Amino acid sequence: MRARVLCQACPAEELTEAIAATQFEDGSLPVSTLISGGAPGFPSTSFDSLESDPRSIVGTLEGLLMAADAKQMHAAWVERAAEALAGLQASDGAFRVPSAMDGAGNAATQADVFWTGMVAGVLGQTPVSRPGLLEAAGEFLESQFEPESIEQDGYSALMANAHFFTNVAHDFGDEALQWCGRALEKGFRSRQIDAVSTVRVLLTCDAQALPGATFDVTELLEGVLAEQAGDAGFAELSLGGVAARTSQTFDAMLAIVRLCGAIVD
Repeated sequence: MRARVLCQACPAEELTEAIAATQFEDGSLPVSTLISGGAPGFPSTSFDSLESDPRSIVGTLEGLLMAADAKQMHAAWVERAAEALAGLQASDGAFRVPSAMDGAGNAATQADVFWTGMVAGVLGQTPVSRPGLLEAAGEFLESQFEPESIEQDGYSALMANAHFFTNVAHDFGDEALQWCGRALEKGFRSRQIDAVSTVRVLLTCDAQALPGATFDVTELLEGVLAEQAGDAGFAELSLGGVAARTSQTFDAMLAIVRLCGAIVD
């Protein structure tokens, strides 16, 4: 269903209705296949612990990210999901996935940065976002921001910071996005970041470009198409096999539709 929606072969409402049917009473959503499907940037996470937790940050984030891709952030169930996520914010403004925390259980890590940027960023796209929550998340991200973590194989930090500061107004936003844009373009041109992963950042930000980057829509589209494997999927070299290639194949499908649309426009 998600594939058909991304290809515009069926109404997006069908996907969001299917997501809503899985929602728990508290508004959270079960863990789906985003990470197990090979989504780039997501920290290593223990699924055994997450699947037993109905208030999983991961599952609820997955559902909202799928809704964002389908441009369905005003669906009726989104408000309840956003409220469920909001209730999981830590006192320092961060969002943490327990199995991704360090041994001490409280020190800031790159995993904390990733989950905070992604969760608060998607909450910023909902019609029920809370200014205080977003401000606290922004302060946490600013306090942990290191240009080196963005530039040196820091795809997770790059995507999380780009997502948050694109969707949420913050005093540190312009500076952070400049670093993210330059690092993304550098990674793309040096082949350290493949074309599908490059466009995934832009799709997550719902933007065709980032400050500091000079992408051409045509070269991005050509890059994505060049990465398609003989079986029509993407991420052919994934060590996890076919199942671990589904997220990037979804990303590529959406990228092709959006980039082609931008060229026609």
